[in-house]
Amino acid sequence: MSTDQNTSRLQSLLREPTFHFFIMALVIFAVYGISSSTQENVLELDQREIDARLFMQEMASGQALNEEQREYLTSAFVEEQILVQEALKMGLDNDARIHDILAQKMRHVLSGDVIQPSQEELQTFYESNLERYRTLPSLDANEIVFNTREELPVEVSNALASGADAARLLEFEAGNADPLPNVNKLDLSNIFDDEFAERVFITEIGAWQGPFLSNRGQHWLQVTSRRASRLPPLTEIRDRVRLEWIAAEEDLRLQTQIDRLWEQYSVRISNAEAEH
Repeated sequence: MSTDQNTSRLQSLLREPTFHFFIMALVIFAVYGISSSTQENVLELDQREIDARLFMQEMASGQALNEEQREYLTSAFVEEQILVQEALKMGLDNDARIHDILAQKMRHVLSGDVIQPSQEELQTFYESNLERYRTLPSLDANEIVFNTREELPVEVSNALASGADAARLLEFEAGNADPLPNVNKLDLSNIFDDEFAERVFITEIGAWQGPFLSNRGQHWLQVTSRRASRLPPLTEIRDRVRLEWIAAEEDLRLQTQIDRLWEQYSVRISNAEAEH
């Protein structure tokens, strides 16, 4: 084939519209590939969202976060938002469970920004909820668990009656002993039962109360000290009262906003005659 023929065919190919389209497609594909491989995604976050997340954690724990905890939770929030963006790109948000989560998120939005009580509001809330903050009577006790559920030997029964210490009792009968500090009647009811808890709470200091039978053997408790119910002053539990005031205030604001939204909707449920 002559050089002139090759040149003629090349010129003819260059004049073809499909060839031009093919070249443009290659250019566009190349540009997109380069930009997508080098361009970073920009994730814009609102500091108020981060602050709200930190605040919710403080409410859950009842304690202020230290700097290390704040940095960790902030990093976790950023990571979460990155994953959310990728999930949205994949269309994973079209899911009933996601809709439930979005509804919960909307509840937080409606409840408003993080608020703080004034000293007067804090004092009023504290005085209106005194019984919530009053401690229950409590005691400290020694617990001994003998491995057997059978009747104890006479020497063990005599030692129990005389208020012997746990170490002395374990010389007579196999078992184990542990302290049981700062427990109230409800605690003992949950550990044992109501009847045994009542018996322990009327037992004199130093006396052993038992037995309570379980699959571990038989339990005996020796009360070593008692604490009466008390109402801690506001200064002692200020952080707890503050967090509970905020939770109550946010619930009130949230319900107010939801009630307003209800007024804007006429809800019709299919296959039902009632209109709400």
